[in-house]
Amino acid sequence: MDRTQTILGPILNPRADGTVDFIQDGALSCDANGIITYVGAHENAGRPLAPSRNSQGFILPPFIDAHIHIPQHPIRGHFMDGIVKNPPEGRLLAGLNKNVFPAEAKCAARDVAEQVVADFAKDTLAKGVIGGAAYMTVHPDATDIALSRLSDFWRVGLVLMEQNCPDYLRVDAANIDAQMKSLAEKFGQRYIVTDRFAVAVGSDLRRRASRLAKELGLMTQTHLNEQLREKAFVEQTLYPEYDSYADVYHRDGLLEVFNILAHCIHTTQAELELLSDRQSLIAHCPTSNTLLGSGIMPLDHILGWDHDYVLCTDVGASPTTSILNEMAQFLKVHAGRTKHATPSDALYHATLSPAAWLDIPTGTFEVGKPMTLIEVEASAPGPFTDADDAIARGLLGMQPHDHLNEAFNKLQTGRLDTGPELDLLERDVRETAARLEQKKIRVTIAGQQVV
Repeated sequence: MDRTQTILGPILNPRADGTVDFIQDGALSCDANGIITYVGAHENAGRPLAPSRNSQGFILPPFIDAHIHIPQHPIRGHFMDGIVKNPPEGRLLAGLNKNVFPAEAKCAARDVAEQVVADFAKDTLAKGVIGGAAYMTVHPDATDIALSRLSDFWRVGLVLMEQNCPDYLRVDAANIDAQMKSLAEKFGQRYIVTDRFAVAVGSDLRRRASRLAKELGLMTQTHLNEQLREKAFVEQTLYPEYDSYADVYHRDGLLEVFNILAHCIHTTQAELELLSDRQSLIAHCPTSNTLLGSGIMPLDHILGWDHDYVLCTDVGASPTTSILNEMAQFLKVHAGRTKHATPSDALYHATLSPAAWLDIPTGTFEVGKPMTLIEVEASAPGPFTDADDAIARGLLGMQPHDHLNEAFNKLQTGRLDTGPELDLLERDVRETAARLEQKKIRVTIAGQQVV
């Protein structure tokens, strides 16, 4: 099939230095094989371009979600259903036990796993998310289904759990090494070693998994310092002989290969120093961190140690797979708290940064690369002054949110477990998600429209 074409419209093009080029009257062309032959202002092409059409909105690279839970897709936005206010173990552990673990257990049935993966694939692609890094369940067959059905742009992990979880969600300890190796042999580096978190995995299992990851050159993923009560449980009850939550992963070898660490909200200076010489990528999930009352990731603190981060949804704690919603929440939670949370920062850390880390050939438009893009309906009419204006006003339709400042101040302390402020933030997240989920998005991969 000849994919030769030109798409005309406003282009948002992230660059390797973290900036975003904005071309108001842009043109993006590809050849018959879907490879980019021109990107730039239409008037500067200097030659006739391939047959063209006008875009339905903004043209930008697709989104990559480097932290998302596939089996929680059916309960997205219902993580905390039925949980009493301010549970003693914290909202995270309470929600896992009541809602998440029962949902994940259903994927033991092959037909359920097939349907969950199919719905996940359809929904994420419709939101312009073409790949990333995902958690499946403790079931090898379900993990095989996910890796087989999802595109090659997705990495998926068999979740390791053996303690502080229901008996029906514990890995087969006698065969887990062989199961992990089998998945790695079948899917290569698309299989990601997945230590759920230090609460659910003991040192022996973690060390075995870490050795396998190092032996086969596999990526790892886990959670770190999401909530204060979780952190206290890990450091004071489960691993008192270790120096910190991060030290558990360090001593058990999990950090010896490239790893994705989700959240890192309550990470200390000593922990960041420990992580500084590791290949660690932080998965920043501002919507999840808001709804669970976990806190606000200290962005300047993280960047001060030269750690990179990417924006992720953490579905099902988030009600939506929309990265647009995640970008909007990122701008809200960090407003007035840092100079490193611009609209361009949001787009870069949702597109090019995760694509580069996960070795996905997208993220920026350059001649010679596959023409893979999304077109997103505009929220406001142009013209726009620059990339930040186009992203904030045109792409996200950002509204004033000064009324949320007091609630965000309390959230920043990590102790917003209940109360009217948390209710206010929850209403705002759900209203924003509902609005952005309605946006029309067209997805093109290597010159071929797929959505």
